[in-house]
Amino acid sequence: MQNPAADDPYSGYRRLRETAPALITGDGTLVLTGHAECDAALRHRSLGRGDDMDGFRLAPVPQEQVAEVMAALKRSMAFVDPPRHARLRRPVSSVFTHRQVEGLRPAMVAHADRLLAGLYGTAGGDFMEAVAKPLPEIVISDLLGIPESDRPSVLPNCQALAALMEPVTDAAVFRAAAEAQRALCDYFAELLARRRAQPADDLLSRLGTAPESGGLSDDEIVSTALLLLGAGIKTTTHLLGNGMRALLDNPGQWARLRADPGLIPSAVQELLRYDTPAQLDARVALEPVWFAGVELKPGQTVMTVIGAANRDPARFPDPERLDVGRGENAHLSYAAGVHFCLGAQLANLEAEVLLRRLVAGTRAITAAGPPRRRLGLGLRGFDTLPVTLSR
Repeated sequence: MQNPAADDPYSGYRRLRETAPALITGDGTLVLTGHAECDAALRHRSLGRGDDMDGFRLAPVPQEQVAEVMAALKRSMAFVDPPRHARLRRPVSSVFTHRQVEGLRPAMVAHADRLLAGLYGTAGGDFMEAVAKPLPEIVISDLLGIPESDRPSVLPNCQALAALMEPVTDAAVFRAAAEAQRALCDYFAELLARRRAQPADDLLSRLGTAPESGGLSDDEIVSTALLLLGAGIKTTTHLLGNGMRALLDNPGQWARLRADPGLIPSAVQELLRYDTPAQLDARVALEPVWFAGVELKPGQTVMTVIGAANRDPARFPDPERLDVGRGENAHLSYAAGVHFCLGAQLANLEAEVLLRRLVAGTRAITAAGPPRRRLGLGLRGFDTLPVTLSR
């Protein structure tokens, strides 16, 4: 049974944006739903990650467990502020240039064709399990240099770790994520040692051996690997799944892509805007600051509702309509400012390659059963999405 609010949060977002685009909640959180306000918050130098992650205060576990998890997260770029943020981000940025990412296209095409093959025919299959989950897993694993023989034990821990991308209110889920984090830290420390002894053409070898690593400690390299593995897989998985569902619900837009594959790059950006996986992005006040007419105290949380900002009519004409040919598309699905998603080009390419292979070999996409939406407070997507592809 579907939860109507989870299946369509956008009507609620619209009401909130129209009545209170900047709202203070009972616990003092400033909730922003307008595009201009969210964009400004994500770029504001007085708003950052701070010293804690607000959602983890809800975890019903001993604080020493929270502290252990936080210590590992705080060694990666996503959870720290300038100037340390730049030192952690700079060595990894060289792998995510346009030229470097484009070099991955041939392998992505081969992977996409192989994964899509099982969905053609009358029976179809679960798009999430067949394509949306494994494609990002393969791409990130190849990028990091995880041997194929190690992946059956590594990737399940990645799925457990991804729970930390949202506020965690279940003790068992938090403990499983913490155990997965410890196991992955141990694994990547061992793999880093292997790569130093026998370097390969992968990110871990580059960070572990090249002078441009910028003096990152082993713990920082390991935490960077965990960040890419956790965030890079889960968000792209749901970009692909949400995109497929949007095209199923809008057959006219699928027909436009088949008639004009040149629209695919703009379609990827529109799918990100229309139903973004990352619905929320939090910041905290790093110092006393006035923002959106509110006096914020240090440590006070600012929650940007990306899903609402991406459908703000003040920024996007006819925002409730999917338009794969939409022009300038300033969505906030990859955040903004210093924490703009480092892997944006990689995720864009994965979605583009998949759409191109679908358009090239598929006449029709049809639902093969009711989907099951995942439950969560910040990451929007599906657990299952049955589809059939017809040539």
